[in-house]
Amino acid sequence: MRVLLWVLGVPLVLIILAAILVPLFLDEEALVEIAAERIKEQSGAELRIDGDASLSLFPKVALSASAVSLNVPDSKTRIVADSFSAGVALMPLFRKSVEIDSIRVDGLTLSAEAVDEEAAKAEAMDTTTLSNSELDEFYAVRAQARAKAQAEAAASVLAVPLALEVGELSLADIHVITVDSDGQPISELQLRQLTAKDLNIDGRPVPLTAEVIIPSGDDKDPMSITLAGEFRTNLNAETLNLDSLNLRVTGATPDPITLGLSGEFALDTQVADLKLELQTGDLKGSGTLRYASFESPQIDADLALTELNPALLVLAGPDAGAEVADSEASADGDTSLPLNALRMIDTRAKLRIDSVVLDAHRLTDVNAQLRVADGVATLDPVTAQVHGGKIDFSAVFNGRYNLATLTTEGGVTALDVAQAVAAMELGMEARGIANLEWSLEGGGESSDALTQSLTGPISFTTEDITLAGIAMEKMFCTGVALVNQESLSAEFPADTRFEALKAEIMLKDGVATLNPLTAQLPAVGLQGTGNVDLESQDLRASFRAQLSAALGELDPACRINERYADLRWPVECKGNLADDPASWCGVNTTEIIKDLAEGELKRKATDEAGKLFNKLFNRD
Repeated sequence: MRVLLWVLGVPLVLIILAAILVPLFLDEEALVEIAAERIKEQSGAELRIDGDASLSLFPKVALSASAVSLNVPDSKTRIVADSFSAGVALMPLFRKSVEIDSIRVDGLTLSAEAVDEEAAKAEAMDTTTLSNSELDEFYAVRAQARAKAQAEAAASVLAVPLALEVGELSLADIHVITVDSDGQPISELQLRQLTAKDLNIDGRPVPLTAEVIIPSGDDKDPMSITLAGEFRTNLNAETLNLDSLNLRVTGATPDPITLGLSGEFALDTQVADLKLELQTGDLKGSGTLRYASFESPQIDADLALTELNPALLVLAGPDAGAEVADSEASADGDTSLPLNALRMIDTRAKLRIDSVVLDAHRLTDVNAQLRVADGVATLDPVTAQVHGGKIDFSAVFNGRYNLATLTTEGGVTALDVAQAVAAMELGMEARGIANLEWSLEGGGESSDALTQSLTGPISFTTEDITLAGIAMEKMFCTGVALVNQESLSAEFPADTRFEALKAEIMLKDGVATLNPLTAQLPAVGLQGTGNVDLESQDLRASFRAQLSAALGELDPACRINERYADLRWPVECKGNLADDPASWCGVNTTEIIKDLAEGELKRKATDEAGKLFNKLFNRD
């Protein structure tokens, strides 16, 4: 707002002086000299007009000038404008009333030293280059700057242009540059155009259009914000009412973002209570948003959304929004974490989302409580429907430092296994219900590193699980028939139905270790261990199977002989989850035959020892 005052100050002073001095018919040079003296008396600023200046008196009093500059002593504030013009209605001047017809400023550059240089540098810097101690200092400086700004906040700067009943305000090609104490640029904002008509404090609607450019600082396209709408001002109540304000943001996200806002803005506290409509790509949303410049949370939102999209970061401000476009994949396909964007956000949100896609999984009817501050994002709780089941979890992503951490715990109940397996494209078919519980934590400097580092237990239980295309009963019967030296003659089911299947899983270093993994078929009990490489999806597992007499009911050739009824039949599994599941596992009949041979030798040795023992003691 101080920037707006400086931009308007020069033409306002000149036009008011022109209005007062019309009866004297002063020439342009005299008017400029008087204006320069008056400005210097009031502010100490030095006005120069190196170009042409002209003054007309009919049909309105109009003043225009080119090559205008304004320097403020003992500061880095400097204003340079290519041209400006202003005019007032002639007749009201004779009634001692000033009715400003128009104010136009073109090609203006305002360079001003940051009020709080350290805070301005903190907001503009790339925090990913800072050490942990420097990040702590960054958060502290920002908190101090917010408290200082809150103490100094005042909306009185708006009173000058609004109280003058300006018919039309037009600004074009305005550059606002913040510099440090050495005159080096910290940040830049470009106002390509701003037009406001009938500026007043009587509560009449004020139409407004504007286009703002925020340079990216590199070769990437800048972020552009265009807006159009109407507002009403009540300076007595120190409020500004947005009847409607439509914004379009491009360059922050792959798809343009459109925002529709309405509500009230308190000028003294700089707090806005707004209703909003949002759209970008397939995302649509609506709800309420409270923006408080100097409070924490700075943004407090209650939103209903069709989907989750990184574009939502733009609600936290242009600095955060611009980071979305900068999150790129490295040469090896890894994606950088948007840590800088996260650190710029101070937000609390209650979200209701129709659909959220996490890798291959789609969550629906999502309800989440979110809090983000100083680089730490907390989701607690999150509930949703996923693959026919219900998920309930909490998570904390800590990006306060460059080695980000993630902790999460929760569970899924009544998961439809068929839907989950199909979504993951594992190359297999399965049916049934599964339940999971987890408690995981990890850390990393990139998305893949964070995922690969996740460590912790996962409990997995199922109900009525069927694996299609895997005939495990036939596999065991084939092994038994080989031992029995007979051939199978019966038809076996192509699928395997488990009476029970559960596992305790430990994630570590990108590997899921299953220990133990237990399964129960009608005639077979399995227990073993294994592991799955989460990146390559390679599977390795070893089991011991206990076969029951019921196996012989499937085919006479696989009847269980009492000699090996108590043996644990070895099963070895090896493959990739994308391969045909029927090729994963096989019964190690060679080991069984070896065990049987060793058992037979032991039995014979025992029999011979018994006979010898009886002879020694003269027993029959």
